[in-house]
Amino acid sequence: MYRRLRAPGACVAVLAFLLLATRALAGYSDLVDWNLTETTSTWPTQYHITTGGSAVQFRWVDSPNKSTVISANDCGDLALYGSSSYGVGDTGYHTLFNGASNQCFVLRGRTGSGQGSMVNHDGRVDR
Repeated sequence: MYRRLRAPGACVAVLAFLLLATRALAGYSDLVDWNLTETTSTWPTQYHITTGGSAVQFRWVDSPNKSTVISANDCGDLALYGSSSYGVGDTGYHTLFNGASNQCFVLRGRTGSGQGSMVNHDGRVDR
C-alpha cells in the first residue's frame, strides 16, 4: 500500500534529525598514510568537533617507529589548541584538547628531533 506523505514539514524534521544523529555518531576519522618529518606538517583535512563538544583525541593505528608530536590547531591561524607526544610503539589515545561543538581544527605533526622521517603511518582522530 503506497501512500504519499502529505506533511512535507515532517519529512524535513525527520531528515534534520537523521543528519544530526549521524553527525553526533561519526566522531572519528582515519588519517591514512601520514608521512612525517622533523619539520611540522599539516594534515590536509579540517575537522569539526561533534555536536555537544568533546575531548579531541589522537592515536596511531600503525605502531609508530619514531617518537612523534601531534597537535590540534585552529583552522584559521593555526593557533595551538593542544598537543601530545607519542613514543615508539605508542598506539594509545592521547587527549589533545577539549573543545566546543562544531569547533574547527586541523592536525599537525612531526617526528622527534634527529629521528628523520616516518612514512605511511595511519592515525585516528576522535572528536
